[in-house]
Amino acid sequence: MLTAALEQIDRSAAGAPSREHLELRCRTLVTLALTELMLSGLEPATTRLKEAEQIVVELGDDALRARLEYQRANIHGRVGDLASAWAGLEGAVLRLDAFTEHEQCSVHLSRGMLAFELLRPSEALESFGEAARLAHALGGVEQEFMARHNEGYAAYLLGDLPRSLAGMARAEELEADVFKGPARLDRAQVLLEAGLVKEAVEALHAGLAELEGEGHDQMRAEFELALARAHRLLGHVELAASAAASARERYARMGATAWTVKATLVELLAGLDHDRRRGRDRRDGRDGRDRRDGRGADDVGGLSGVDDGSVALAAAASADRLTDTATQLGDAELADNARVVAAQALLLAGDPAGANTRLLGLERVSTGSLADELDSAVVTAMTLVAAGDLPPARRILARASRRLAAGQQGSASLDLRTARAVHGTRLAELDLELAVPRGSGAVLEALERWRSATDRLPSLGRPVDDRLAALTEHLRAVRGQLRGEAAESDQVRELHERAARLERQIRDRDWALSRSADATGTVHVGLREAREHLRRVDRDLVWFFRHRGRLCAVGVIGGRATLRDLMPVDRAAELAQRVRVDLRAAATHHLGPLAGAVWSSLRSSAAELDDALLRPWRSDRGLVVVTCPEVSALPWAVFPSVKGRPFTVALSLTSFARRGGGSKGPRQSGVHVTVGPGVPRGPAEGRAVLAAWGDGRHPLEASRREELVAALSRPGVVHVAAHGTHQAESPLFSSLALHDGPVFAHELQPTGVRADHVVLSACDVGLASARPGHESLGLALSLLSLGARSVVAAVAPVPDDVAARTMTRHHRLLASGLASDESLAQAVAETDDVAAAFLNLGGQHHP
Repeated sequence: MLTAALEQIDRSAAGAPSREHLELRCRTLVTLALTELMLSGLEPATTRLKEAEQIVVELGDDALRARLEYQRANIHGRVGDLASAWAGLEGAVLRLDAFTEHEQCSVHLSRGMLAFELLRPSEALESFGEAARLAHALGGVEQEFMARHNEGYAAYLLGDLPRSLAGMARAEELEADVFKGPARLDRAQVLLEAGLVKEAVEALHAGLAELEGEGHDQMRAEFELALARAHRLLGHVELAASAAASARERYARMGATAWTVKATLVELLAGLDHDRRRGRDRRDGRDGRDRRDGRGADDVGGLSGVDDGSVALAAAASADRLTDTATQLGDAELADNARVVAAQALLLAGDPAGANTRLLGLERVSTGSLADELDSAVVTAMTLVAAGDLPPARRILARASRRLAAGQQGSASLDLRTARAVHGTRLAELDLELAVPRGSGAVLEALERWRSATDRLPSLGRPVDDRLAALTEHLRAVRGQLRGEAAESDQVRELHERAARLERQIRDRDWALSRSADATGTVHVGLREAREHLRRVDRDLVWFFRHRGRLCAVGVIGGRATLRDLMPVDRAAELAQRVRVDLRAAATHHLGPLAGAVWSSLRSSAAELDDALLRPWRSDRGLVVVTCPEVSALPWAVFPSVKGRPFTVALSLTSFARRGGGSKGPRQSGVHVTVGPGVPRGPAEGRAVLAAWGDGRHPLEASRREELVAALSRPGVVHVAAHGTHQAESPLFSSLALHDGPVFAHELQPTGVRADHVVLSACDVGLASARPGHESLGLALSLLSLGARSVVAAVAPVPDDVAARTMTRHHRLLASGLASDESLAQAVAETDDVAAAFLNLGGQHHP
């Protein structure tokens, strides 16, 4: 259409163009330049701009020059030449009267976005605010959408993720009829920074699906580049390399040099990840055959060369060339990123001196991104390690752990807090590599630094949110409808889809909530104090961790710390999975002639794990274990050496000590019992629990959600007999079924949990979904993270009669004065082996 317009202008001018013809031709060329860029690349766009500039010079028209400079800035910005783009925009801003009010809004929007790309936050906020004001006054919903959305993006670049997500959500509420591709991409970038990587991948794929037809090459490339970064975080290096290569090719065709550099760097990183993984796999295989004592750290974290180093050296040379290109473009941040990639490649090639040279050249441009900051920290630490300079490397790791914790605590969302830990994964692995050769004390310190950081953060202090409450009520109603429908009906499928949409909306809203100012901190407990607490309560501790293909552990036995290499991690994971599957089968009570085979298999696997994991410690005290994903959610009471023995699964050593009560004395103030519907022995169980605590005179009434939430928010003992559900993909929607609908884990965040001891007589709610970065989520773990001292919960289904007998006995023993781990161990031993699904989690409760 624009080309046809040019032809019509030229025909109407009849070889003698008037000023009106020239102005119209110039405006058309200016508009056409951007379209040419999107369809054919930089060169044809530049040609159109040159034609327009000839007219501007001929007419001497400052207003036309302002419009030309704005479009030139737009094009420079899209191809990554940010310095030229900024100069053009500043020229346009000086002549805003050359634009209509709607166009002025666009100028402010463009200036704001470019200001943040150039790390000019004050100019960006000024521009976005002015754009939003103009758009709102003009009734321009579309431009107001862009301004509000960009305010959210600005908050992301400033590191305020809740504010960012909230701003983007407010923009979405405007229902503007605009192309949402850029907004989808921005939101995915925020999700990546937040550590919500799977959610970001889903958003990016959905955005790509919307980019149909021609004219979206740049946007497709940006989506692919973000996908490449997401796949790297998930460890999908082949997918990352493919997406980065596709983005690089698209950018190169467009002549977008800076973006081509960015895509190439991600492609190089994916290749280095692949080489590092191959080297680690070979090393782990060797260690599985040769190492026995867990102390032979002959190289650190895969820092030694891979094969002959030629691949890594080639990558380093490419990154050096990209550094030069970025420097010529005047993009200091991009040049720094290229230097970091070159350093990583040289480390893999076995050249730490060369890597150090690249890092010394960094200009240390701050991007405001926690992920980028931690990536830079791990490369710097790895370089120091490779050069043998270990003390400063350890200091960098300690600072990085504190930085990660600070980045997690700004949110009121437990989901967001735990997800962001993914950015510390490589740092934690390196920290552990450095600690193992130094012995058990150093290993304990390294594990504590990175494990369950959210447990040490200030309490959430989240405000009540009416919109979130309304969405949750809607979800509850949908879940209620699902209970009454036939399993395969169309109505059920539609209800499941509606529930999934509501869950996404609830998570979006939850992520956007900031922590309120009155949130309180947790009591700090040091390692020395924690070890003293173990001695005081007469407990030993074993902390399992994965290291170089082996399952290792550090134990504190009789007050002394010891480090052990226990067994191949793959074998441990295989046996643990067998135990979990067999226990679920055994819990059905309908096995008939298969019962003997199932129990034989379960006990055989448990005995092998017992021999490898627990017996070597020769401990006869009560035991506290900190698990890793390979051996999590195990029914430890079926292990021969654990049967009848006090046993607690803790988040960490200091977490166990913080929850011990100790010198502070008990907080208990009453017992609350909740019984859900459809539990045949639930009412009798509830009355027996109340009787155990001397409160059996009061009638047991059907409890409601509000009563349970209130009971959990104050000190005391809380017992829930109800059907439970663990939702693996969205663990904060794990729930307990009550008479007025399910209560979800995420609903407990506004009030927090102050209960001393929570007993969940329900199936599966002790399960947790492991997340990258040593964090896990589930109903029981949410209770602990929100403040409960100890929780009893099951990691498998438990028959109703077994649960009722076991939990009743547990409360009677607890009321008699036994600690919660001891009373549970004795109750399980006295009832049924399948009751081993119940675990004492977090800490001890002393009535």
